[in-house]
Amino acid sequence: MSVAICLSCIALQAQGLHYGVYAGASMATIVERNDWAGDLNKNMKTGFQLGVAVEYEVLSFLSVGTDIGFLQKGDKIKDQFATSKASIGYLDIPLNIGYKIPLGNFRFTAMVGPYTSVALIGTKSFTVAPDVEPDFEWNFEEHGHDAYIDDGSDFFGDGLNSYKRFDSGICAGLKMQYANYRVSVSYARGFVDIKPNETITARNSVWNIALTYFIK
Repeated sequence: MSVAICLSCIALQAQGLHYGVYAGASMATIVERNDWAGDLNKNMKTGFQLGVAVEYEVLSFLSVGTDIGFLQKGDKIKDQFATSKASIGYLDIPLNIGYKIPLGNFRFTAMVGPYTSVALIGTKSFTVAPDVEPDFEWNFEEHGHDAYIDDGSDFFGDGLNSYKRFDSGICAGLKMQYANYRVSVSYARGFVDIKPNETITARNSVWNIALTYFIK
């Protein structure tokens, strides 16, 4: 009898557990501040994300979940003379606490929670615009391009223009679900200074949009 009761409880709990796969896009930059020059003007860099989603309905209006996957972050500097990019691929693990509001056949969820990321790969690129002659006052250092030129140093490490692998911060966003499909839009801001350079603070800033299909 007790075994049957335990199995029934497990089955009821499992009904609140949902899982699936997701894919989407990211718009990222690294908010960088120099002790002398202030904030460095950068552009948003596009990337992609994919992984698995898990969500557990604690109550009819409250859920806890995560979207574990590969997420591209980084940044870009583009002007009339050159384009520089840093692309960092992270294993991203957020913890999302959501408040659900049903509306007809749709369910809207406002979510917030911390995230942890570990960088797996990283690349830099520097491209000079063709057929453009730089102004004599323009230089790589003032516009930040020098940090993206391949000087043979490791991408991850303690070098002047290297990056740390670990990142952590907070994310918040909105989700809309219909049947087994969910569209989510979120923003994540890092708390960790991801550059070892003591004169610069650099933190990830990422907008995400993703489509999830729930298998269960």
